[in-house]
Amino acid sequence: MNIGPLRESDLTSTPAWTAGHELRPDLWRGEHTRAVVAETDGIVAVGLMWTSRVHGDRYWVNVVVDPAHRRRGIGTAMVQHLTSLRAAPLALMTRGYVDDPGLAFADALGARTIQVVPPAQTTTAARTALRAGPAAIAVGAVDRAVIEATNARIYEWTHASWSPVGPAFADALNEDLWDEIDTEASSVVVDATGRVLALALVYLDGETPLLTAETTDAAAPDGERLVEACILRSLDVLSSRGVVGVEFDGHVSDPHFLPVLARLQPTGRWFRLVEIPV
Repeated sequence: MNIGPLRESDLTSTPAWTAGHELRPDLWRGEHTRAVVAETDGIVAVGLMWTSRVHGDRYWVNVVVDPAHRRRGIGTAMVQHLTSLRAAPLALMTRGYVDDPGLAFADALGARTIQVVPPAQTTTAARTALRAGPAAIAVGAVDRAVIEATNARIYEWTHASWSPVGPAFADALNEDLWDEIDTEASSVVVDATGRVLALALVYLDGETPLLTAETTDAAAPDGERLVEACILRSLDVLSSRGVVGVEFDGHVSDPHFLPVLARLQPTGRWFRLVEIPV
């Protein structure tokens, strides 16, 4: 078996078993973005490794092996090869639903869980379980620069303990924000001075609206009620449009978001982010 760079020409004839995996040529964004293929009489595995533009503290890794060639050590060899290509001595990480074969593979390599995402599918009708609280308004009523700064601040503190952000993360985080969110359905709570206390963003880049929500400050007084107010308003707006199903994106470590999500009695699959030892 030969392991070598994934070339631009390889992308024109990728095997069917790679469907659903975004492939890129080796070094597509510089030395911290590597892509390789394993070949025998054809491509039997592909592997990608890259650093996030938002974080940069670990290398993301994704290895896919032809189902007909699994359980032969090819996946392990791919991870070892990618590890040897690291331009910085960073750990590896990956993610997936708890029953994903790829996550089972990571566990076999000794992965440890660094974050858990709870089941997050619910309906706008479930909002009746939420309590009325501080008045929330549309994100569109607040200056864009303020929303971008708030989004970055929330992202930074909710990731600080397990995946710290990089020095220029805010630009990457907010790069496509206004093309992805619904400014009328997204909600904020502001104080008397106009300072944003909590923020719920509604993303519409998928088939189902996706919501994120947290307080601007980790130790915000009445933080749960602030987040609850934002989510309640956003669900009210979506429901008025006839939207039924919604999803949330957050972590079990988000102190004000998780209790509100629990009130909505979400269903779905648990999701894990794991670090793979080098």
